[in-house]
Amino acid sequence: MSTRGSGSRSPSSRAEASPFEREFPGASETANHCAIAMIRTAEAVLAMLHQAMRSYGLSAAGREALAVLDGAGEAISPTTISERMFVTTASTTSLLDTLEKRGLVTRETDPVDRRRQLVAITAEGRRIVDSFLPQLVALQTAMMAGISEPERARFLKTLQAIRDGLAAVDVDAVTGSAPRRGQH
Repeated sequence: MSTRGSGSRSPSSRAEASPFEREFPGASETANHCAIAMIRTAEAVLAMLHQAMRSYGLSAAGREALAVLDGAGEAISPTTISERMFVTTASTTSLLDTLEKRGLVTRETDPVDRRRQLVAITAEGRRIVDSFLPQLVALQTAMMAGISEPERARFLKTLQAIRDGLAAVDVDAVTGSAPRRGQH
């Protein structure tokens, strides 16, 4: 994976370019390393969380849906669940089917609008959330233990800057204008 930098090198500085930058003109080697490190870190975090949560027999989406329902404090629509999870309603329908079969959620007709369904977490679903949420928080705290509060604040600002930068990237324009590998 390479990321194109916005700055260009002058002809005199091109001789000072790293082998990476000569192979990928206009690219930033450090940007590439940062992107790869972010992906590897995210994968490692997700793998750790998956390992810790495997005893619940729930997917990450299943745990998230239960947490959304628990946090809502009342029955909510599948559409609301989808919006809070940032997934499609089709994905949510299948997920809710699975959770309902396991007795972790119930569906009921909305008393105000009988055309709508509402989803509620069951006592068993709440018991599971009450068990896994503290474990997740403990893991998140442990994984960040080596980073001071000021470093965490800077890290959060950096991540927000990355998200803002992602939102501003015209993927088609960047990929369409990328020079061929090794070509100057």
